[in-house]
Amino acid sequence: MKKKMLVMKALALCLSVMMVVPGCGATKEKENTTQKEEMKDDQKQTDFIVFKDSCGREVELPTQIDRIVPMGPPAQMSLMALAPEKVVGVTRKFNEKETKYFGEEVANLPEFGSFYGAEDLNKEALLAAKPQVIIDMGEAKNGNKEDLDGLQEQLGIPTIFIESSLQSTGESFRTLGKILGKTKEAEKLATYCETKLEMVQKGMEKIPEDKKKHYLYAGGDNGLWVVSKDSFHAEVLDMLGDNVAVLAEPTRKGSGDEISGEQLLLWNPELVIFAPNSIYDTVKEDELWGQLEAIQNDRYYQVPSSPYNWMGMPPSINRFLGMQWAANILYPDVFDYDMYEVAKEYYDLFYHYELTKEEFQNIIGSVKK
Repeated sequence: MKKKMLVMKALALCLSVMMVVPGCGATKEKENTTQKEEMKDDQKQTDFIVFKDSCGREVELPTQIDRIVPMGPPAQMSLMALAPEKVVGVTRKFNEKETKYFGEEVANLPEFGSFYGAEDLNKEALLAAKPQVIIDMGEAKNGNKEDLDGLQEQLGIPTIFIESSLQSTGESFRTLGKILGKTKEAEKLATYCETKLEMVQKGMEKIPEDKKKHYLYAGGDNGLWVVSKDSFHAEVLDMLGDNVAVLAEPTRKGSGDEISGEQLLLWNPELVIFAPNSIYDTVKEDELWGQLEAIQNDRYYQVPSSPYNWMGMPPSINRFLGMQWAANILYPDVFDYDMYEVAKEYYDLFYHYELTKEEFQNIIGSVKK
């Protein structure tokens, strides 16, 4: 009996050991799972960077960004130059002329409008594009911080602003290069912008004040829409001479402000630069414009515009080509270079397109009567 009791106790002990062992294994497995989850959490915590944008906002961005959308034409142009493969939606569809340079694949990207400017942002279309970040660039605007905070909260997508004036375009490309993992490509574009800006600025220093042109930039069907001196859209114009359009309260829009015929005659510019799709073709026969000596003496030009207005609209990287073109036509003795070579280099860098001499002649052909 005593022996039987001992056997029973031994069996009970074995059973208890068997029950404990699987339990320890389960606990160990649970601990491993927890550690893996904690590691994943830690990885998530280091899978982003805190980016301080031009509004002073601190925004968490993914370290690897492959899907971006621009929040306006200036951002779209810069992003298409630096990282077209990462752009998953556009502010507006590319037209036939633009598609020639950027390709059908890009032309078929979904369209979602603009937050500023046209103010026709389609938030549903933007969300459908599934971007990792929304990027706005260009001129700093009143209320930028509050606007972007509100949009970011509403969409749940990191939204940033990078200021990009003529002076800061180089740095804006470097900033884009860092957050998009394309520092080498960005440096190339940044260096180009800074080098060309410095070249034009130094060239202008050689021109005496009394030799600088007094001119007007005019657009619209009647030619009476002007870009005011000291406005964001007049950065290139103001650098190249005396922009006679001085308005007390200019608009922030690229189309500029409409003036009266009387004001045009009072300003009486010695030279006129017409925007594309303006009164340029018929200006000499126009009753008002025909009174100006600039028109009578053929001192007027039309800005080339393929695929974009070289002087602005939008006021983005295209202005670096436009400033070289305008400097060349205004002061050919100082800015004596081959505009085809200038354009070819620009189209290669910013549009990834090999511009032929024939294409250049077609673009530049109607510059001057």
